[in-house]
Amino acid sequence: MHFYLTTTVLALLCASAQAYDYLTATALVTNAANESALECWRFATPLVDSSEPGIAGSLRFNFNASSASYTIIPPRFNGSRHNSPAPQLVVYTSGLAHISLPSSKDEEWFIGGNQGLLVAADTTGEGHITEYPSEQYTSVLTIPFPDGMVPAHEKLSSGACHFSSIGARSPQDRMWH
Repeated sequence: MHFYLTTTVLALLCASAQAYDYLTATALVTNAANESALECWRFATPLVDSSEPGIAGSLRFNFNASSASYTIIPPRFNGSRHNSPAPQLVVYTSGLAHISLPSSKDEEWFIGGNQGLLVAADTTGEGHITEYPSEQYTSVLTIPFPDGMVPAHEKLSSGACHFSSIGARSPQDRMWH
């Protein structure tokens, strides 16, 4: 049974909102050579202005989810080489994660909070390496997409998304209601 999960976008996703208010995120995928790769994605569904009491005027990205889990990872933890168990949205809420690729020099650092959004979709192939090198615990929310179907999106570029390359607006540039 699937439940409808609404991800409320406050400071976390405002830093990832593009000028036209579409959610962008770094994605971990399996490429044609069966290797894990990083891409910058923009979801096709626009962010919406919330009218919900308590968050009215905030941006929100709605999607279906079948489950979610919250994990607390100890300091200096090595997650070793692995694949994503399912296509999922990963939100690092605190701490630090470092993802590297066995067949590439590409890597990405995820700082918990507004820089902690990742789509993990490399369910096949050689996988990736995740390390948590800080002296603090890292908290992560994983939200698998129902039936393994990633929401519609567009590949903006190869490699991870970077704030300067996705046209994100700062909260000061957004006209809040």
